[in-house]
Amino acid sequence: MFFITSKLLTFLIKPTFWILILILFSLFSKKKRKSFILISISIYWFFGNEFITDITYRIWEEEPISISEIKDSYEYGIVLGGFSGYDNDKRRIEFNDCGDRLFYGIKLYNLGKIKKIVISGGNGQLINDGHMEADWSKDFLINCGVPEQDILIESKSRNTWENSLFTSELLKENTNKKLLLITSAWHMKRATFCFNQNNMDVDQFSTDYTQSNINLKLEHILLPNSISYERWETLIKEVIGNFVYKIKY
Repeated sequence: MFFITSKLLTFLIKPTFWILILILFSLFSKKKRKSFILISISIYWFFGNEFITDITYRIWEEEPISISEIKDSYEYGIVLGGFSGYDNDKRRIEFNDCGDRLFYGIKLYNLGKIKKIVISGGNGQLINDGHMEADWSKDFLINCGVPEQDILIESKSRNTWENSLFTSELLKENTNKKLLLITSAWHMKRATFCFNQNNMDVDQFSTDYTQSNINLKLEHILLPNSISYERWETLIKEVIGNFVYKIKY
C-alpha cells in the first residue's frame, strides 16, 4: 500500500500537472480566469528556472567528496539501484542520469578504496516484470572485470527503506565493518537515514551532484528550461519521502 501511495504521490507532485489543472480551470472560470493564468505562468517560470533549481539542489544535496579524500579502504561499497533499466529486446542495460552510482562503484573498487561491491536494487515498477536491477548490474560488473566473489547483490528492494533493510540482512554480521554508501547527492539524506535506522553506520560518497560553480548566463537566470521540471519532480519527491520516512520509521 505504501509503495502504491508513493507512486501516486510522484504523479501529483509534478509541477506540469498543476500547470495543466490551472489552465483547465481558467477555461471554465470567467471570473478567475486572469488569476489562474497568472498563477500558471508564475509556476511555469519558477519551476522552469534552472538557476533557482540549481540553488535549491545545492542547499539540499549532501556535500560530495573527491576520491583522493578517501584515505581508508572500505570493506563494502554499497551502490543503490535506480541508475538503469533493461532493454529486453536489445538485451542491454540503458543507464539514466544516476549511472555514476555504478561507475564510481567500479572506479572505487579498481582503486582499492572498496574491497567488495554491494548492488542493492530490485524492480521499482508498480507491476514487476521479473527483471531485477541488481541481477543485470552483476553481469555488467563481471564483464567490466570485477571478480564474481567480490560482488554481492540484493534484488528484492523496491524503495530506499527496503534497500537498507535487505542490505542489512545480506551483510548480517558484517554491518559493523567500514561501509561506504554510494548514491546520488540529492538522495543521500534519505538513504543515510534509512541505513542508520537499520543499524548500519555508513560513510557517504555522493554522485551526480549539482556543480558548485554558479552559472550567471542571462538565459540560465531568466529563461525556463524543460529539464528543470524533471529535476523539481525528483527533488520534491525526495524531500517529501525524507519527511515521511522520518515519521514512519
